[in-house]
Amino acid sequence: EIDWDKVASSGIRFAIIRLGYRGWGKAGKLVEDEFAKANLEGARKAGLQVGAYFFSQALTTEEVDQEIEFMLNTLGDFTLDMPIVFDWEIPVPEARTANMDARTLTDLQKYFAITMTEKGHDPMIYFNWNISRNLLYLHELEEYPFWLALYQDRMTYPYKVEMWQYSDRGRVPGIEGNVDLNIYMPH
Repeated sequence: EIDWDKVASSGIRFAIIRLGYRGWGKAGKLVEDEFAKANLEGARKAGLQVGAYFFSQALTTEEVDQEIEFMLNTLGDFTLDMPIVFDWEIPVPEARTANMDARTLTDLQKYFAITMTEKGHDPMIYFNWNISRNLLYLHELEEYPFWLALYQDRMTYPYKVEMWQYSDRGRVPGIEGNVDLNIYMPH
């Protein structure tokens, strides 16, 4: 539960709302974030620009299709001001995504971006330095904006990024506990 008016009053200008996630276990169950709709509306009402993401554990284009359908159903008629993001990660060593290869992940990222563009959305690709170095052919994805998770006090990443997640331990009035902090630098 977030007090979006306090968030906006603190100087925050945008929010990327989690729509849901795919579980990292073998079954890979899709789960809607219980606060997704309330947070989309609350952030918008408070005057923030709003984007959205889905925490992906997709292994195939069929699973990406499931996640896209899930995201669009969760959004309903809500129109985003900012990108819709494919947040594919390896959250723990035993995750279903742990044995991914660069060719497959690059193709899945590209498939997501192409499909979302065709559906009228602005896609964005999320990754950390390790995934970008070992599991993506970034040169094949450069036509899409990148969102980098790199928790440090200055930017040292060699590729251009449009969003930099510089902390996962931020504090923002109106949000209880730690929150990710980002800088948005659209080109």
